[in-house]
Amino acid sequence: MKGHEKLTLLLCLIWTATILYGEMFSFYMPFLFSCSWPHLSSSSSSDSTMNGKGYVADYVKVAVIADPQIMDKTSLRLPSKSLALEFVQFYTDLFMRRAFFSSILPFKPEVILFLGDYFDGGPYLSDDEWQESLSRLKHMFGLNTEEIHSTVKVYHLPGNHDIGYATLQSHKPEVVRRYEKEFGSRNYQFMVGKVEFVAIDAQTVDANQEGSVASATWNFVSNVSSDRQLHPRVLLSHIPLYRRDWTDCGPHRGSPIINQRIRHNIYDKEVSYQNYITEESSNQLLNLIRPVIVLSGHDHDQCTVTHESKGGPVTEHTLGTISWQQGNLYPSFMLLSARKTSLSDTSLPEEAVLTRLCFLPMQTHIYIWYIVLFVLTILSLLLWPTSGLSFCHHQFDDMVECVRKLINIYRDGTKEKNEDENYEYEMIWGADGSMHLVKKVLAQPVTRTNNIGPVERGNAVMRATAKKSVNQLTEVCLSMETNADSEVDPKKLPPRASKSKAKMVIQRFVRTFRMLILIAAVNVPLYMMFLFKDWIDK
Repeated sequence: MKGHEKLTLLLCLIWTATILYGEMFSFYMPFLFSCSWPHLSSSSSSDSTMNGKGYVADYVKVAVIADPQIMDKTSLRLPSKSLALEFVQFYTDLFMRRAFFSSILPFKPEVILFLGDYFDGGPYLSDDEWQESLSRLKHMFGLNTEEIHSTVKVYHLPGNHDIGYATLQSHKPEVVRRYEKEFGSRNYQFMVGKVEFVAIDAQTVDANQEGSVASATWNFVSNVSSDRQLHPRVLLSHIPLYRRDWTDCGPHRGSPIINQRIRHNIYDKEVSYQNYITEESSNQLLNLIRPVIVLSGHDHDQCTVTHESKGGPVTEHTLGTISWQQGNLYPSFMLLSARKTSLSDTSLPEEAVLTRLCFLPMQTHIYIWYIVLFVLTILSLLLWPTSGLSFCHHQFDDMVECVRKLINIYRDGTKEKNEDENYEYEMIWGADGSMHLVKKVLAQPVTRTNNIGPVERGNAVMRATAKKSVNQLTEVCLSMETNADSEVDPKKLPPRASKSKAKMVIQRFVRTFRMLILIAAVNVPLYMMFLFKDWIDK
């Protein structure tokens, strides 16, 4: 097998391994290696969770997902149905579908909890566009499959990209009705095991208290507060609770901290945008609902903070987006374990809910590696020697040998010249008419000057050593060129000097194109197979 054929085979194998990892195995990494249910490895699931019968308490397994925010015409300001928008939508949707089916479902969750922002421009889509986006959402997360309906309970939370803030809800109530018709009530509570989850419409808690938009949410919170609390509670809020500016978000934060920003409509003074719930509303929620933990989204990046309340410190986990197109290089989801049995008197309330943050493949880095590998492939195929690395190896050895011989020739020639410079030759004629050269020592040795000019030498004009040096140098260099040519193609190729550069360049491009075709013939069908396999309904 020739050198360039070996290179083609090697690059083909590298591309195959890259596609297998980037399009399939990377999405299995969370399940196989990097993540697990927290109750299986947490220290709190040891003696402290042993019930009276002496076995470890069971937990309900909950998968938490935040901010899919599927792209539409409002995302990149691209024309609806344009090729560019369709391209971006496809690869964004494909990532989340792979993440759900290959990274989340293998954990076999019993409950799936969405923390809002399913759409990007939900309030501004027409009914037909909204239904189209809804179909994509169901396709991505298998919400239209029998497997999810029969084995998994799904709960939803509204986000600002779904129904807007208070000012939009008050002016476009049809947006809220459209959401509630599909996903149900915006404020509700439900039980998972022995843990009570309280979901609220966080977009309305800072609205005008006299308006109907805010009153519905606060009436629900008051009713929850008045109920007797029998189980630990988890507060679900799409918008995070108040935190001071530059609050540290922990080691999982990948982007800069975003401080509080809140804007009000100039006409009705309702909230039109906010990063966090205000401090006053946050304290009210904590004191009335008395949760052991808070789950939120909206920020698109991971953040873990601790709030102080009348009942003690409360930890809030803000989840990052599951999408790779929403400004987070490290998409994530959460595994949450909720106890099935009641806590003992000696157990802490926090032990009822265990959490673990799990990271998905860094899709941006995978695509960057594809581009880098493509450039390296082109350069390797173009610049690879005709006879492979063996050519370069022999060429290097010949160059070293040539340099070594030149050094020896220079040393020998210099020694002989230095001896001849101190002698002169006298011609003596013999009796038979023959001539003889007699070597005599000069009275004064030949001196060299530093100035540029002729150097005084002996009377002899030509020396055999000079001819010898020239012949040896010519022999070495010719030998090296002969070896180099024989390495290129010892049988068929004509001498290198007879080849035109244009012909060599054309031959290189043709060879590169042929090898690229071979690599693509193997790997493009493999890549397309993964695309169709993951996109079609399972």
